Amino acid sequence: VDPYLPYEYTSEGMLERIHAYIQYQDFCATAALPDKPSSHTMQSTASPFSLQPNSTYLIWSYSSSSSPAIWPPVNSMQVWVSDTGQACTSTCQQHGLVCEPEFFKFINKKEVFQQINIVCDSTESEMNHLYPAVAENVHECYLQKDPLLFSCAGCSTKYQRLCPCRDYRKGQVALCSDCL
Repeated sequence: VDPYLPYEYTSEGMLERIHAYIQYQDFCATAALPDKPSSHTMQSTASPFSLQPNSTYLIWSYSSSSSPAIWPPVNSMQVWVSDTGQACTSTCQQHGLVCEPEFFKFINKKEVFQQINIVCDSTESEMNHLYPAVAENVHECYLQKDPLLFSCAGCSTKYQRLCPCRDYRKGQVALCSDCL
């Protein structure tokens, strides 16, 4: 058997990741959604996401200049809804993406459910590693109350999860396609 070492585990691959992390991350800044546009006559409910035409997922639609300065860049995010009983890791893999826990804070909002055409008869904030999620049979939506519990790995036959996915470079999963 010929030995095989994936690029991301080579010295060069590790140095590429370290360089990207040091150059592009700001360890002191906190990410927040940009302010919603407003007018004097009417409050806007503008969302930073847009539903892709003829599809069932959301992408970040704000311009890169108004995007929060976080790593990985938020414009690499796609929001998918998992099948019932499926973890976000599997959902993202089905679409050729990886789950990015850093993005959960952007999708943990009632508006995201509405924008992806999920009907919520009620919305509750609770502490559960599966949230944000929807119990499809009763149309109850759940938001994560504790940001430390965001997880890509959990699944339950009761819920469909909102999954923050991102693209990645071939041979370098830690970096998105357009990160550098």
